[in-house]
Amino acid sequence: MFARLSRTSRKAFVTYTVACDPDFDASLARMHAFVASGIDMIEIGHPFSDPILDGLAIQAANRRALAAGGNLERTFALCAAFRETDSETPLVLMGYANPIAAMGYQSFAAGAAEAGIDALIAGDFPLREAKPLLDALAEHGLKMILMAAPTLDEADFTSDHPAVGGFLYCIPVVGPTGGPSASTEAIADSVERCRAASPLPVMVGFGIKTPDKAAAVGQIADGVIVASAMIESFAAYLENGKEGFLDFVGNEVQAYRQAIDNGLRIGSRRYKASHRD
Repeated sequence: MFARLSRTSRKAFVTYTVACDPDFDASLARMHAFVASGIDMIEIGHPFSDPILDGLAIQAANRRALAAGGNLERTFALCAAFRETDSETPLVLMGYANPIAAMGYQSFAAGAAEAGIDALIAGDFPLREAKPLLDALAEHGLKMILMAAPTLDEADFTSDHPAVGGFLYCIPVVGPTGGPSASTEAIADSVERCRAASPLPVMVGFGIKTPDKAAAVGQIADGVIVASAMIESFAAYLENGKEGFLDFVGNEVQAYRQAIDNGLRIGSRRYKASHRD
């Protein structure tokens, strides 16, 4: 995906959704609407009762998904259904260690691979404890995405294990998802730290709440992750019923996509103007 985008000088735009929020069929339709509207990669959360990394918006999404019967197995089924018509869009499973450990690392990795999942983010699974899981992921051709937060040392988000890869998830702020935004300067510093530590592409998430902010981040990193802001908008829309929600999702995605792409073009023009002979 990163190679394909680089050929057209574009940055990756990624969003997150909880599987089965508000139900299985609507969740599947929403994933396809994401791609049709300009999303390059989808992070798919497996519903969990104690999402400690997440703020109020994603906590509420998890509760809606659990009420609809969502769990890790249903998440696999949702990804498999998505793969029936989309074999290209990367799917990154994002969640927590407890359901993975309960399923068993080998069973989890085999099930994820069979469902068409490409990689895993486990927010409460320290790298120093992850070797048995990493070994299982490597056996089944999956990657583990590591998170680089300001509170972590470099050893906590770098590894030469063959299952570590994909990209580095840069978190420029301290706190849960949906929290305050970092300044552009702080984001730039965080991205620079990540680039110095790892050769992987750097994606920035946490606190990206507006198209303008996404455009600014696109100037700095290899891609932008927008999660809580879009889930909050979606939840507000659901309060008035689900009619027309796919158009709503598409319009919101396109607003961010256009801002990121336009910001890159503006930035390129400014760079060229400042470097004229």
